[in-house]
Amino acid sequence: MLESSLRLCAPYVKGRLLDVGCGQRPYEKTFFAGAKEYIGCDYLTDRSRPDVVCSALDLTFPDNEFDTVVSTEVLEHVPDPQRAVREMYRVLKPGGHLILSTPQYWPRHEIPYDYFRYPYDGFLHLIKSAGLETQRLFSRGRSYAYLGQTIQHVHPVRIKLVQWGINRFFLWCDRRLKHDLLTMGWTVVARKP
Repeated sequence: MLESSLRLCAPYVKGRLLDVGCGQRPYEKTFFAGAKEYIGCDYLTDRSRPDVVCSALDLTFPDNEFDTVVSTEVLEHVPDPQRAVREMYRVLKPGGHLILSTPQYWPRHEIPYDYFRYPYDGFLHLIKSAGLETQRLFSRGRSYAYLGQTIQHVHPVRIKLVQWGINRFFLWCDRRLKHDLLTMGWTVVARKP
């Protein structure tokens, strides 16, 4: 579902791109391939390959430096998410786009650095209070996809065929819903005015 939402964001990827919290750079050659230049920043660990080592809270770049800023599934690990979004805004050129994804539901992970989950209003508040204008917002699944994942996290099934069947059944149910009261997460495209 994350990758499906990033595919829909691909037309907004332009020019110089900064990937905040790039990790192993999983989308550099796929969804972010439309950028003329890709720069990844992150902490240096055995699970990251940053071009620039820095925190999302203190991006070491000048103001108005990038045409596109992306950050996928990072914001829940940042102790001051509002500051991080303001930093992304600062380094983004006027007219540039921020593509940001974050979970609403996911089990605890990256312990002890798992701080937040974002419901609809909270996520949009972060975007708006940083001065960004929401262009597109994608929910990643609805209540049945949420339920299917929850069941698998509460009582994991190790048989691949059974996992596949559970996923297919709940996704089939999910497509019939018209609301996203519960969702796995959000992906937003926001513009710096």
